[in-house]
Amino acid sequence: MVTRYFNWNPVGRTDDYAVELQPELEGILRNAVRALGGSAAVVATWDDAVRRFVVTGAYGLDGPQIARIRPLLNEAIPDLALSREQFALLSALFPQTALPISTTGEMQNPVMAVPLYTNDETVGLIFVLRSSDAANFSQLDPPVLAAFAEQAAIAVQSARLAHLLTQEKQRVESILEGSADGIYTVDADRRIVSVNPAMERMLGRPGEELLGLPCAVALNWRDREGRPICPGRCPMLHAHQSASGLDGNVTELAAAARSSTGQRTEVALVYSVVRSPEMAPLNAVINVRDMTRVRETEEMRSTFLSMLEHQLQTPLAIIKGYTNTLSRPDAQWDGDTLRRSFEAIEEETDRMSLLMDRLLLASRLEAGALPLSLEQVNLAGMAEKVIERLQPTSKKHSLFASFPDDLPPITGDPGLLEQVLVNLVDNAVKYSPGGGPVVVSGVHDSHGEVQVTVRDAGTGVPRWETRRIFERFHRSQSLASTHPRGMGLGLYICDAIMKAHHGNISVQSEPGQGSAFTITLPNGSASP
Repeated sequence: MVTRYFNWNPVGRTDDYAVELQPELEGILRNAVRALGGSAAVVATWDDAVRRFVVTGAYGLDGPQIARIRPLLNEAIPDLALSREQFALLSALFPQTALPISTTGEMQNPVMAVPLYTNDETVGLIFVLRSSDAANFSQLDPPVLAAFAEQAAIAVQSARLAHLLTQEKQRVESILEGSADGIYTVDADRRIVSVNPAMERMLGRPGEELLGLPCAVALNWRDREGRPICPGRCPMLHAHQSASGLDGNVTELAAAARSSTGQRTEVALVYSVVRSPEMAPLNAVINVRDMTRVRETEEMRSTFLSMLEHQLQTPLAIIKGYTNTLSRPDAQWDGDTLRRSFEAIEEETDRMSLLMDRLLLASRLEAGALPLSLEQVNLAGMAEKVIERLQPTSKKHSLFASFPDDLPPITGDPGLLEQVLVNLVDNAVKYSPGGGPVVVSGVHDSHGEVQVTVRDAGTGVPRWETRRIFERFHRSQSLASTHPRGMGLGLYICDAIMKAHHGNISVQSEPGQGSAFTITLPNGSASP
């Protein structure tokens, strides 16, 4: 016989399953008392949490009298239940303990205990008490109590299993409710049984509208080419080895979801189908994963590699061409030719170095690993310094600074803030191919913030593009610029630097009317 004690809760705990079990146990114990001529009865089970037997159900004893019996549950009554002689006197088992009194006022002394078995495993014990003036139990009584013990063991086990099933159901529901992926379930007729919140958000519809509807009608899944998936290609109707290598009950399909507002979202459908032994579909759980970000990342990666190849290939080709020319043994180059060649090589090397610096900075900003070296910064003086440096780069543009004398300093990283101004002024020149003024101005507003605006009279930015202009690797679609298009990192870096300073950057623009980029910084301390 294998002895095993299941974790259970004693009377007095507030768990629903323990409370629900007590009436059933009380009925069993009442019948046991009547059948055996007793006054009271108790069912006790092992509690792993406290490492002892606890009272699960009782009849004929109130709380204080049950407390008198509890010391006996540590050793005496368990030993009695598993012994050959299953009946004795409480006064003999544990002389130091005061005898309990039943709810009818009778002192209890004769006791008989037998174990509760389930599948040849001990799950607890049951014992019956008689009044002290009654006869002791006999050899004829244990088989009778064993019959009631079997009923109690089944009740305990059933309640425990029901509780475990409830816990598992709650756990699964919690997972479904909290899942970032859309999840819905269907029955054997492919009607929707449940929908989680993420699925509701994806479709823009409450789940109540979908419940009970055929999946093909409610969702109308289509592949990327617009061809219907339901019902012809529904995995519930076809048990086979899937293309993804999953077994026949788990299938992945690419599809497109359309919300109630008409928004189209690319998704991956993963069907987990439960089948009968005859392979008939019983139900299915469908996981719906939004692939928008995945597709954007793939496109971004492809764009990045393409741009990187172009941005590196051009300067490398120029450098290689000059070095091959200069290294020719049959040529004699004059000083001017050598100087122009070395200047071109240096210029292309600087361009590649700037590209690598920007990529490294963007990576560190993305990872949040860029520390700030904070100090007081005079933005007016910094803007004049940037204009002085960039003015010689274009003869068609006039660069100006306009700042009030009382503009307060801000706390920030001077190197990073200067890079922001350089990027903005350089962009203003780049996207003003016809020349004209580029004005860097500053104000101190009533909210205690300092704003610096870089304004040009160039090609401007389409309104639809202003929503994406600060994204990583996004490049302006303007074709009017005579400058080579960059990697699409400049404005992304500006935006990340401003966020690191608890500030922001914005743009106002109209096509053909120029652009105004404004950075806003708090007039106070920034956290590194």
